[in-house]
Amino acid sequence: MNPPKVVFALCLAGLTLLTTLIVASSFEMSLGAGLERVAATRWGVTTLVDLYLGLAVIGVWIASIERTALRTLPWIVALALTGNFATLVYVALRARRARTLREIIMPHAPSR
Repeated sequence: MNPPKVVFALCLAGLTLLTTLIVASSFEMSLGAGLERVAATRWGVTTLVDLYLGLAVIGVWIASIERTALRTLPWIVALALTGNFATLVYVALRARRARTLREIIMPHAPSR
């Protein structure tokens, strides 16, 4: 199996896991109630800051790849609203079209 196909499969597994957890969590409590509980502790706030700092880095990476605001902005909004769900979708789409790992991560870099 080639590396982009492995990355694609891992992204699909992550999306399946996240979807399952989101559905199961929704039966326990609403998103708003869950966020209130998380934000009520310092560890919860730390986790949210960690998440959004990582998403900001992913947003910069996406912006460097897409190169136009029209292609970048929807991904930035998706990152803010869905977190790493959007990251997994983005990487899965890139992996599906790529022939090498380099093309997934650094599509504009010259090949060696």
